[in-house]
Amino acid sequence: MLEFFLTLLGLIGLWLGTELVIRGAVNIANYYELSQVFVGVAVLAVGTDLPEMVIAINASIQNVLQGVNTSGIIIGNAIGSSFSQISLVLGIAGLLGYLTLSKRHLYEDGIVLLGAVLLLILLGFDGQITRIEGIVLIVVYAMYYSRLIHQERLGQKIKKKYDKGISMDILYLILGMAIVIFASEIVVDNSVKFSEKLGIRQSFVGIIIIGLGTSLPELALSLNAVRKKAIGLSVGNLIGSNIFDLLIPVGTGAIISELKFERSLIWFDFPFLFLLSFIVLFFFKKKKGLQKIEAVILIGIFALYAALKVVGV
Repeated sequence: MLEFFLTLLGLIGLWLGTELVIRGAVNIANYYELSQVFVGVAVLAVGTDLPEMVIAINASIQNVLQGVNTSGIIIGNAIGSSFSQISLVLGIAGLLGYLTLSKRHLYEDGIVLLGAVLLLILLGFDGQITRIEGIVLIVVYAMYYSRLIHQERLGQKIKKKYDKGISMDILYLILGMAIVIFASEIVVDNSVKFSEKLGIRQSFVGIIIIGLGTSLPELALSLNAVRKKAIGLSVGNLIGSNIFDLLIPVGTGAIISELKFERSLIWFDFPFLFLLSFIVLFFFKKKKGLQKIEAVILIGIFALYAALKVVGV
């Protein structure tokens, strides 16, 4: 019961943290005339993905110090989190609000997302991700992030005269992000313990508990963004978060300790993720944006994938 209570407490913390983050981010973006998609992709995505980073770093250190193969945890969490965000989280947000994405962000960020999946398939085809290949993943993300900053002309916009009125917004953003990260760790840790006590299969825990658990910050942020009509923050956060998840945690983990790549990931999980990403981008290609029926389809795809993993595919 303690684990269940702490999980609920963590969920409350997630909602509190996201309220502060959305309030601060929207106000700062409006003041500096930054696009909501940029804030979602470049700021919120990185912040909400810190739990994945913590898991990757801890698992890699355990591999080095204890000789325990934790590659499955790192890569599996990246896949599970990415799949959850672009199917279940996006689907739920689509049911509750009208989601659109500009053509520029659709093609540019969409190509990077699909390219990240293909890059991991290519690098992991020999059964491992080496330290050099880990560095390649980090460099690719750094190039992508630099392009975001350049396109937003961030340097010019932040020259705008500083207003003391946004000091509280910056505080909201930092405090809210800290609460989100801390609360997500509580939810994931205690959900795993709770599931172990119930005797739930490890494959189910990996896909549903850890993968979905580390996606809770994105879920909370997206739902709050939809409620506040900040659609760019919602969609941008999810796409940026997937790109980050696939490149940074895996790359960082590989740099600390080379990762083993299971063949099933190459032939099933990553192709499935690539197909899902393509479907999502196709849905947004239409001028009308994401429709309710398409949101239901995304949730259904997540349910199918989770069911297949549970039965051992």
